[in-house]
Amino acid sequence: MPLAGMLTRKGIGYAGKLKWTERLAKEAARCRYWKRYVEDEEWVIEGITLLYKATSWKKYRQVVMIRKAQVADDGQGRLIYDEDWQYEAIVTNLEWEPIDLWRFYNQRCCMENHIKEAKDGFSIDRIATGDFAANELDLLIKLLAYNLYERFKRDCCEPVHQGYTIARFRLEFFQCAATIVRHSRRLILKLACDFPYRHVWKRMEARLAAISG
Repeated sequence: MPLAGMLTRKGIGYAGKLKWTERLAKEAARCRYWKRYVEDEEWVIEGITLLYKATSWKKYRQVVMIRKAQVADDGQGRLIYDEDWQYEAIVTNLEWEPIDLWRFYNQRCCMENHIKEAKDGFSIDRIATGDFAANELDLLIKLLAYNLYERFKRDCCEPVHQGYTIARFRLEFFQCAATIVRHSRRLILKLACDFPYRHVWKRMEARLAAISG
């Protein structure tokens, strides 16, 4: 990992997810002293820090392993079987507790999901023109649309819909039959009678009107 070596020499901290391999699984199986960080009604999360050398590395590096499992209750006690554990490994030069490093890295994963949604749903990765200024404006408009959609979901949508991507939201709420009619100097959107989300739409519409009014 030449990048890891360069970052370490420059005093820059890093954390990178490792692909879970058979070699890592064997290393985890040899670990006996896992530290338990979470134990609640549903999950148990444990971690350990060790030195590990992948086949492509020239030296040993610090690797944090996290394992988590859902707890089974047989009526007499809480059980965890060996096959229930889910494992993750992160290579790092940070002297953090495994649980803190794992949570830090997962925050980054959430950001990657936001970037993926902006690309897939709002095409921020598509270059519109050959002009730099026009492309910058195009990107800013797309990012504005993305942020408005996220705020709209938080303020106006039902909890069950707040995790929808824009593609799913378009499919369920925008791709439906409707007509726009003019009545008493007002434009009115009339939804199809068999639109299954009519009442949900009306609640979102009312919340949006209350915010903008």
